[in-house]
Amino acid sequence: MNCPNCGAALQAVPNRSHLRCPYCESLHFPAGTAEGVIPLDEDHPLGCPCCEQKLSSAMLDGEKVGYCTKCRGILLSSDHFAKVVARRRESKARPHRRVEPIDPAEFRRITRCPQCGRRTDTHTYGGGGNAVIDSCHRCRLVWLDAGELTVLEQFPARPAPVPLTVDMTDS
Repeated sequence: MNCPNCGAALQAVPNRSHLRCPYCESLHFPAGTAEGVIPLDEDHPLGCPCCEQKLSSAMLDGEKVGYCTKCRGILLSSDHFAKVVARRRESKARPHRRVEPIDPAEFRRITRCPQCGRRTDTHTYGGGGNAVIDSCHRCRLVWLDAGELTVLEQFPARPAPVPLTVDMTDS
């Protein structure tokens, strides 16, 4: 994406949802997708695990991600994924949301990690909600199909189990 003032390539500003021109220092606030992805006019080094086309670079909650302009999937690091879901749940989670059943066919699809080429783990996200995500534990990458982030952010995280305490004092 180029600067509307001087035409230079805009750069992402870490932890922000806007871009900055390194020459004239003007700020640009591009419109994002429904899930908050802000596409950038630059290639991402990896390909889409679903469409097998080149990913575009994009911003999601202040960090760069891979974004497929064809299927609208998002590729991000496991750490960034955890932060995005936690941050969005603080403001968007609804405690009594009905969980829809998952279509078993979602578990039968095969995707490959765009970094190492190994088969990704296709699994239900264990942090609450009802979405099937694809992840590569070796490369620490998560693939979200279009709409999955929207589903996950609406559910509160599952509460951590309360540890049992045993009173070891003499009676």
